[in-house]
Amino acid sequence: MSVQHPVLFFPGTLCDERVFLPLWRELSIAQRRYVPLQWAASLEEMLALSEDRILDNEKVHLVGYSMGGFIAALVAQRNPANIASLTLIGYNPEGLSKEEIAKRKQLTTMLKQGNFKPDNDAYLSRFIHPSRLADENVAGVVKSMAQDLGKTTLLNHTLATTPRESTVKALAKINAPVTFITAQQDAIAPAETIKQLKNVLPQATFHTISDAGHMVVLEKTDAVASIIAKQIGV
Repeated sequence: MSVQHPVLFFPGTLCDERVFLPLWRELSIAQRRYVPLQWAASLEEMLALSEDRILDNEKVHLVGYSMGGFIAALVAQRNPANIASLTLIGYNPEGLSKEEIAKRKQLTTMLKQGNFKPDNDAYLSRFIHPSRLADENVAGVVKSMAQDLGKTTLLNHTLATTPRESTVKALAKINAPVTFITAQQDAIAPAETIKQLKNVLPQATFHTISDAGHMVVLEKTDAVASIIAKQIGV
């Protein structure tokens, strides 16, 4: 029986531990570590919180969701000797599109003016598959995280990760298994766009989950868990 490496989990924008709780119940992980990105007000703080959770001579599995995928990719780039594997969920390593940057600028203006509530249905419908908008286990969790973390967290997360540099070249150099988990109906990190990276990331593995949106971790927990279990060897 091989020694199981610790597994670090990185949440997305306006998310905390609740985004991973169903996943953790599905996975049998001896050493699970969570990076509380919801506490960070800048990119530097996000990286510091992440690297605090990696000991000098150990190897760790990184599991990053959405914004957490970006942070996990940066951590892997900065600590290549410590990476056992990298799983990126709902994250496009090419960076943000012009359209997404424009939406973020509009969002930050509204947040600064106090004219925006992150738990509103129109905003949440960008992230959640239409079939799960009334599901307490998906939309209910997303709304409660948004209400508890609030617009200051959303503003900090958005400013800290905009613009978002491409990590494609860095991922190509990582000497560890890299797995992408995409959702067929993800409007934030489109599955088709990410799958086109197979040519430049030939060592990476790509999985697409159908009938799911950006909140695939909550929407299709079983499918995500089975992919991660193979990657981390549990």
